[in-house]
Amino acid sequence: MGVSLKKAGIYAGFLFLGIFFLNPPISGYPKGPVQYVTNAGPFCASCHSVADPEYLRDLPSEKIPEQLIEYKHYKAIRDGKGPYEQVSPEDRARLLEDVRMVDINAKVSIQAPQSTKPGETIKVTVTTQGGAGPVIGIMLVDINLRDQASPVSATGWEILEAPQVIGPDGKSQTWWLDKRLPELKKNINFILVNGIKSDLAEKTFPEARVIYTLKAPQTPGEYTLTAAFLYGTEKASQIGLKGGILGPSGRILFSEVVKVRVE
Repeated sequence: MGVSLKKAGIYAGFLFLGIFFLNPPISGYPKGPVQYVTNAGPFCASCHSVADPEYLRDLPSEKIPEQLIEYKHYKAIRDGKGPYEQVSPEDRARLLEDVRMVDINAKVSIQAPQSTKPGETIKVTVTTQGGAGPVIGIMLVDINLRDQASPVSATGWEILEAPQVIGPDGKSQTWWLDKRLPELKKNINFILVNGIKSDLAEKTFPEARVIYTLKAPQTPGEYTLTAAFLYGTEKASQIGLKGGILGPSGRILFSEVVKVRVE
């Protein structure tokens, strides 16, 4: 009567393997998550490593080290593990030096007023430096937690209009927001900035800015705002470009957390 459970299980196994090999899972977004033109939180970048354990304070203490840059990325390069197994010791040493330089020079800051009135309009500016490019990601969120931060709208803020994006050449960029369907508003918290290229030989690290126009929550109180900066590292290195390396080279860096009083 029908197919036996054993045969059904074998069939399902072969079906899964066929789907897996025909459609292998995506392990990352080396050119950015180019289809996610919507509100987002940094939890989407769980493959990215972090520099500060404070960003992971919601995790069990024994789980935190494995998400840090030193363990998740640098150690793999040093030890020649995973995608670095076929890379020579000399190239791995150079690659490690290069990605360290990218990390040291990656910065993000946020500017916001200290206080506002319920329903009042304010400007919040996020400024980034560095990243390997060609794109970086910027998110305006409520707290500096990689796995639990939410878009600012979750705490009562309203993004009133399309954020203003200033690329590393000082010119306005609209390409990312223009990817939104015409019937959808462009007032989203997640932005990709294009044209990023850090030059390690010249020690130049480009800046970008995103300016958000926010309507304050109606409920008085103290609200926190921070910016999540998503960037890559290995594409700034000639070793990374030559090897097409797909290691855990992405990063999440948060700006300082600012407090805005609504009163």
